[in-house]
Amino acid sequence: MMSNYMKNTYRYGIIATLIAMGLMLGIPAVMCTIYGMWPQWSLIASVAGPLMALFVPTALAEQLSMIPIGGTTCYLNSILGNVMNIKFPCYLSAIATVDATPGTEEADVMGMIAVTVSGMVSMITVVLGVILLAPLKPILQTESVAIATNYILPALYGSMGISAFISKGAGSKYKAPRKPLIAITSILIVYAFNFLVMPIAGKEGYAMLIMLGVTLLIAYLYYKSGIVKLEKKD
Repeated sequence: MMSNYMKNTYRYGIIATLIAMGLMLGIPAVMCTIYGMWPQWSLIASVAGPLMALFVPTALAEQLSMIPIGGTTCYLNSILGNVMNIKFPCYLSAIATVDATPGTEEADVMGMIAVTVSGMVSMITVVLGVILLAPLKPILQTESVAIATNYILPALYGSMGISAFISKGAGSKYKAPRKPLIAITSILIVYAFNFLVMPIAGKEGYAMLIMLGVTLLIAYLYYKSGIVKLEKKD
């Protein structure tokens, strides 16, 4: 039976999401109406079409992969943003700390605390960045900082990806010592396709959607064949 916490989280999550969507879409619509600056729909379609082709598959892949794990924290994730590089890793770290199984109420509670704190830290950081932007401008424009910024995203995604290669957990009760084989096989398939068949640059969203199913199939085959086995934790 669903607890009052989960019921309220779903209820307020839906309300907050609708309010956020109304603000994000409503404010530009009101401004365009008041000042009579609505762009032509043909212009919107020409600009939005390529962007949607790129980002819609990526967004869909993110939601399909995160919602079964993130649970109710996905409401807050979708509103705050920076999901893959900040919020989701915070959630995973939080539930790993308490050894909670994704999808349980314990994981939802701990994850919600982690994501909320992460959002607060992000907002404080943005405020400090805006205030200190002018004083730090000479430092931010130095060659060493410019070079370092090129490695921010690889470092973020690398730190997130490494957990897939070293993690052997399978919930709170089981572990899978050979679980990293699934991630290794998946990345080998991606590399082989990228270098031997065709580059996936610009098609990352579609690749993510396809690899979600491929990775699940690999995990199923490895489990059925006995290559990856579940063992009870001590």
